[in-house]
Amino acid sequence: YWTPTGKSYPASSFSKPKAWAPGQYVLLGNLSNGKRESVSRTLLVGKEGGAWILESWTLDKAGKEALSQMCVDGYDRALSSGDASGLELLWMKMVGDDGKVQKIEGSQLAMYKAFSKTAYESLVTSSTGISDGGAVTVTAGSFAGTGYAKTKAKVMGFTVEAETWMNEAVPINGMVKSSSNKGKSVSELLDFGFDGKPKMQ
Repeated sequence: YWTPTGKSYPASSFSKPKAWAPGQYVLLGNLSNGKRESVSRTLLVGKEGGAWILESWTLDKAGKEALSQMCVDGYDRALSSGDASGLELLWMKMVGDDGKVQKIEGSQLAMYKAFSKTAYESLVTSSTGISDGGAVTVTAGSFAGTGYAKTKAKVMGFTVEAETWMNEAVPINGMVKSSSNKGKSVSELLDFGFDGKPKMQ
């Protein structure tokens, strides 16, 4: 997953992500204090009514996999406005250790809404406050120019400040690299594409 692609992408004055479409995916590598902790893929599965179904797959350094899908309403409005406050989680599906898929909805969903709120809100990039981020090279390739933004997010009651570099070639939220906790936590783009297939059956 961490083998450099050697690809190069032109500079872009990032203003907002590409229009969403089924099959778009990003594969991120997550580091803590410079050590590789996990890789994670976010995939746009498709729509259910007006709501988007997103699939999240994570593989940690011990080889343990986690797979889930969530159906979130309000993305199209949020993407056009840059305001994620109106997003609503409609259901979640998770694969248990036994390989069976469990669907969580209705009153059971309350706890999961609190846990997953940051994850689905982070896919909405506000176009305000984006400046020139210069050239950035990550595993996915060399990006001749990026947009740069500082963001704040509430995670489990704590405020997390992050720096993010974005390029219009990248789908979903455009992220090439993100650094938080004064550089101790870093996510970098390993790969991306437009023909991803869901892992959950």
